[in-house]
Amino acid sequence: MAIDMERAGDQSVVIGEYTYRPLQIARKVRRLATQMWGTDLAPGILEQRLIFEALEGGVIMSPWSDSGSFSPASGSVVSLGRWDEDGSVGIALHELAHEMHMRSGGYDSSDGVLREALSLLAEREAGLRRTFEREPYYTASNLINQLCELSAFSRQSFTKRWGEIVSLTNDVGLSDLVNFYLDKSERFGLGRWLKRYSDNLDLRDAMLNHIAAVTLRYSLSYRRHILEQVVQCSHEITPEQFTYVLESISTLDRRYPNDDLDQIIDFCFAPHTRQRRRMLALG
Repeated sequence: MAIDMERAGDQSVVIGEYTYRPLQIARKVRRLATQMWGTDLAPGILEQRLIFEALEGGVIMSPWSDSGSFSPASGSVVSLGRWDEDGSVGIALHELAHEMHMRSGGYDSSDGVLREALSLLAEREAGLRRTFEREPYYTASNLINQLCELSAFSRQSFTKRWGEIVSLTNDVGLSDLVNFYLDKSERFGLGRWLKRYSDNLDLRDAMLNHIAAVTLRYSLSYRRHILEQVVQCSHEITPEQFTYVLESISTLDRRYPNDDLDQIIDFCFAPHTRQRRRMLALG
């Protein structure tokens, strides 16, 4: 059953275990979408490119199927029956984010993690929080959750946060954005360290990119530890040595997954970090 959300009136629809008020859902989606994307929300998107449908019997046949889908050709479909009313609004914003990403021009050139990260950012704005076990949702969710934990990122407007992510194209770029805001929030001085290290912008970018690739699937705690160690490195460290340190962390972590990663990080950086002075008591 397709539901015309704008002409639904005040009636309720029972699908599976949930009761929906189509008109209220339509109003919530329109209000949130307008707040988030403003004038970029072109006329006709909500009326012609977003469809709500009721699942037959309210049953989802496949455990892998979701309650929403997006097609560049036809737009978005939200299936009522898996989430309650508020959750279905969040799913609608998730699918609309794919639409807005496509209209920005970056959808086709972005990988799956980046596409889902933008949609997860949008659904968070509607109050929906989900966990995932399969890719690309798992990595996208981890990176978005980490970003939203950082005050320097989360205190910005949605327009600013959306703009930061929509300008990227892949998971490593998103990991680099997490590291940037982690450094900005906690003031490690990574940017200053890089400027003192080299005037070569390409070299700086390459080093940041390598850090982002290594920390892609790490928690904020491990990211924090790596950045702390980087800014303690001597400026005598060569790019080749820097690369070797980061690759050693990845290699040892894969080879010894049960070992303490913090200790692995310290071990790999130890030959290149400045040692703190120790006061010796003489007597």
